[in-house]
Amino acid sequence: MTVRIRYQFATAKHLSEVGMAEIERRQAKLDEWVGPGATAQIGLPDSGPASVESRTDAALTVPALLRGVVQAEKDGYDAVIVSCFSDPGMEAARELVSIPVLGSGICAMHVAALLGGRFSIMSPGKGSGSKADENPRKYGVVESYASTRGVGLSVMDLAKDRDAAISSIAAVGRLAVEEDGADTLILGCMSMAFHDITAELSERIGAPVINPVPASLGLAESLVRSGLSQSRIAYPTPPTDNLNVS
Repeated sequence: MTVRIRYQFATAKHLSEVGMAEIERRQAKLDEWVGPGATAQIGLPDSGPASVESRTDAALTVPALLRGVVQAEKDGYDAVIVSCFSDPGMEAARELVSIPVLGSGICAMHVAALLGGRFSIMSPGKGSGSKADENPRKYGVVESYASTRGVGLSVMDLAKDRDAAISSIAAVGRLAVEEDGADTLILGCMSMAFHDITAELSERIGAPVINPVPASLGLAESLVRSGLSQSRIAYPTPPTDNLNVS
């Protein structure tokens, strides 16, 4: 049995800004990271904001994401991963399909909780704000959550000077360890994650650094092979009269 995973991007940015060459590079990374008994294929939204920088952006991604998840099940995929660290639309998508729907953030946080006592998230920009602990609290891992620290870098900064960017991220990671009590770190951005820098960061910081992409791929494959999916008690199918996601 080959497990087919749909890796569903949440924003339209990948079409309008990064271009097909970057999409192909990311697909190559998925091919590298997915298990030998599985395949992962990028799914692109048909509409949506350029990026997710706020609660408003996250809400605007949901309609297109739901359409993509429903189509993935129709196309025979065994699982779907939401490719955005804030996991927009994940819970709603779980109500619409029978195949497992996982979010990049929830997977990374639960893996971090398995590997250590307290984790910190390294995110683009300032990394602070009132919503920083919303998902750790919702996912039941807030007791293991130490902090969210912004690295103050854009994706373009990383692409322009990789060595300088890694040094900056590593410095932020060491602060999370030394000042916040973290023993495990997470890359809190999918664009950052696709630059494949966790091994080097782990060595520099001296703590595990989790890449949400391979973490979520592995968990998706494990659920499918175990015959498990989201609970219908937790995520009941909505009334058919309310459904309009085709």
